[in-house]
Amino acid sequence: MNQNDITSPPSILIVDDNVNNLQVLGGFLKSEGMQIEFAINGISALNWLDKRLFDLILIDIMMPGMDGFDVCSRIKQNPATSEIPIIFITAKTDSESVIRGFELGAVDYITKPFIHSELLARVRTQLNIRKSQEQNQAYLKEIERRNRDINASIDYAKHIQDAVMSRSHNYLQYLQEHFSIYLPKDILSGDFFWVYKVESKIIIAVMDCTGHGVPGALMSILGIALLNETVLHDHIIQPNIILESLRSKIIMALAQRTGNDHVKDGIEGSVICFDTETKKLQYSGAFNPLIIMCNGEMTEIKADRFPIGYHDTYESFTLHELFIDRDETIYLFSDGIIDQFGGLKDKRFMLEHLKEIIYLNHNESMERQKELLLSELDDWKGDLDQTDDILILGIRF
Repeated sequence: MNQNDITSPPSILIVDDNVNNLQVLGGFLKSEGMQIEFAINGISALNWLDKRLFDLILIDIMMPGMDGFDVCSRIKQNPATSEIPIIFITAKTDSESVIRGFELGAVDYITKPFIHSELLARVRTQLNIRKSQEQNQAYLKEIERRNRDINASIDYAKHIQDAVMSRSHNYLQYLQEHFSIYLPKDILSGDFFWVYKVESKIIIAVMDCTGHGVPGALMSILGIALLNETVLHDHIIQPNIILESLRSKIIMALAQRTGNDHVKDGIEGSVICFDTETKKLQYSGAFNPLIIMCNGEMTEIKADRFPIGYHDTYESFTLHELFIDRDETIYLFSDGIIDQFGGLKDKRFMLEHLKEIIYLNHNESMERQKELLLSELDDWKGDLDQTDDILILGIRF
């Protein structure tokens, strides 16, 4: 059962200075299909354990030189043998000896003369426990190995996701004042932002894919790829048309169709196109609104209430157009912060709370606004787990 083979017959080492006891006990256990080895004293027992491990050790206490207590103590002090179960089989019946035996680490204490059926039951109980422990250890090692493989795969996937988003991070340099808060719930995120500049226009998308972790990351990679195709290759830069194109491409990519068996995954988010020459800002959104701060006044431009993907009814995305004055600030975000549970009553953060924090701090620098918002979020969340991926982008023109 040991030696990495839990299906082999159990191996038992019997330690007793009485040869007759060894023969009787050994012969009985051999007849029950167990592998038996003998040691006539403590030194012999320790020499055996230097050569091989056993599934169980039966030890007499009263032996010349090194008694059974000393042998047990030596075995338990050795990390290589400390997990082997030990049963004392002895004529010593006083309570002090019994207590000392268990204190030294024995799993059972059997007094002589013993009843064969009782001894066999106790031996088999300890062997079954030992077998279960070995199986559990084998399962744990396999789980650890699989976890290492999974974590290595997730870490590499994170590397790929970061590489895919790196161009958007580079394009943020075209925004003179801005902050970004990007807090994945897990290692991988279903939220992403996408930035591209063509001539005098900057296109920015803040997206929230269905799910988080690995499923959300897969959707985010698909979303980034489809944005690249729509804007870079199809040359579509008007936000509502971008969302229309994304919707069609996602429905096709996920084979979404009418009926109850279609894949319902999709994307929520916002897209803006800002012309740095004319100062015109265009916005379209799916569920996620646009917040604007101008001269101490806050404006919320509401998003359409249907996703970028399959929906039971078909409606066109709305295009909103406005002109941006100097020092105006806009905020794009996913619903991760809004849905975060916390506070004194363990409730959601909510949009009105986010708007309040933005309003109170909008005159601060963008970096300071980021610090204050993160602090408020951290205080709100407290000891609770993060509910969802969180993404917020603030831009001051």
